[in-house]
Amino acid sequence: MHLEKKILIVTSEYYPMPAAAAARVIPWVTELKPFCSEITVLTSNNASKEKTLVERSFFSVPNNKAKLFVRSIQELLLGLDLGLRILLKKEVSLCIITSPPFFMACCCAFFAKISGVEYVFDVRDRYPRVLQDLGVLKITSFLGKILQVLEAWVYRGANHVTTVTNGLLIELRSEFPSVEFHLLRNGFDEAVFSDELLDIKKADCFTVVYHGRLGRFYDIDSYLKIIELVAKLEPSIRFLMVGDFPAKILLLKSPNLEILPMMNLEDLSKKLSTCHLGICLLRELPAMKNAFPAKSYDFIGAGLPQIVGPAGELYDFIANMGGGISFKKIIPEDVVHAIIDLKNDPQQLAQMRNKVISNRNNFGRRMVTKSYFNSL
Repeated sequence: MHLEKKILIVTSEYYPMPAAAAARVIPWVTELKPFCSEITVLTSNNASKEKTLVERSFFSVPNNKAKLFVRSIQELLLGLDLGLRILLKKEVSLCIITSPPFFMACCCAFFAKISGVEYVFDVRDRYPRVLQDLGVLKITSFLGKILQVLEAWVYRGANHVTTVTNGLLIELRSEFPSVEFHLLRNGFDEAVFSDELLDIKKADCFTVVYHGRLGRFYDIDSYLKIIELVAKLEPSIRFLMVGDFPAKILLLKSPNLEILPMMNLEDLSKKLSTCHLGICLLRELPAMKNAFPAKSYDFIGAGLPQIVGPAGELYDFIANMGGGISFKKIIPEDVVHAIIDLKNDPQQLAQMRNKVISNRNNFGRRMVTKSYFNSL
């Protein structure tokens, strides 16, 4: 791809926000610079104003904890603001829009279209299917059909569409055969998760770590039960949770649990590297079968084996790599025994860690991004 004019990148989250969208987009900026004369990141007002290439909205990033109606309004306001900024830009050759937030991204696609700017639409979670899986609406309802039409319109109007997993790629190609879809994996940021982190000394007590948000797509009740059961059966095992958590987690008074607030990726990478095992348990939803959370790539970057489940793309990946233990169904008692067994079998844990490290270099986010943009 050789571009002589300007590129706009639209994202709800950007540096220094410790969020998946920000982590995904930051390497794009680095890898796109050789192909264009100017890059501008259009984002929420939560991003840093010190970055000269960033243009911030008047509005904040939509709140994941808000009611759906309130969040939708927040998405629309952010989308309208950023969309108007697209409309006012001159000599833009390409606009790259990452979704979710779905309504924000759709607004920006609309404004790109009416301003005559080609756009790439990046799909991390597929809406409105996700809303059906969460029980918020039915695809067959009037609103569900409207959102499906909107989704199809956005894809068909794009120069091409990128997505994060093979499962989503296959699904989208099947449903929209006339649209050009590409796989652009997340990966871990190798500029932050350097090889030196693999030599960091492990914590004295066996530590199982989770990081990020623990929202609607995660099996919160299973996490709670696992932590409490381990405290009874093997109290020397510690759980570390770093991120933004619901009250259920924050109110858990378990002696083996430490909760830390969100931290920047540089500090997080060092913290993860002191742990022994990552954990990522999704809810058993159709949409989650195609999911591969960014946090799992961060665990790989830190050289951590993982406990994952239920059946789906993440399950298959960890099982095929041999980089942890995968559960087709999440039964807390089974997960607890697996964690205790790994703690008591350092040789098996070391073998899994070696598998992760031997495959690690295939999933650097900057390498994946550079390879993708060079192929266009």
